[in-house]
Amino acid sequence: MVDVAIFGIVAVIAAAVSVPVIEQATARAEQRALTENLHTLRTQIEVYKLQHGGRPPVLHNGSLPQLYRSTDARGQIGPAGGKFPYGPYLRGGVPVNPITERSIITAAEAWPPEAPSGNGGWLYHQPTGRIAIDLEEYLDR
Repeated sequence: MVDVAIFGIVAVIAAAVSVPVIEQATARAEQRALTENLHTLRTQIEVYKLQHGGRPPVLHNGSLPQLYRSTDARGQIGPAGGKFPYGPYLRGGVPVNPITERSIITAAEAWPPEAPSGNGGWLYHQPTGRIAIDLEEYLDR
């Protein structure tokens, strides 16, 4: 009986210790994925701008379709090859913000953004082509 009680106490302590460790590991993984997705977006926007005379992609319905479709030199979307040799820059569309699981892109009127939009994806300043994380605690990144 004493052995069962000791085993029970050890199990409770082990569970109490392991839950925070798992939560911390999950948070670190989300942070890494968030950083990588933001880096990917920023890099591909810059590549797009280099191939399109410095013009950034155009925000349309909460996304940047010119990044995941083929375009011509003016940024018009069309079938890959021939007249539309550029892109796609992102395979599978805009990456999600792993903290919110949202990939929606919202226009930022100013740069740096002054406040989150509440959509939880990304904030995009179209005049400059700059993009940020659409969460209060990450606006300064």
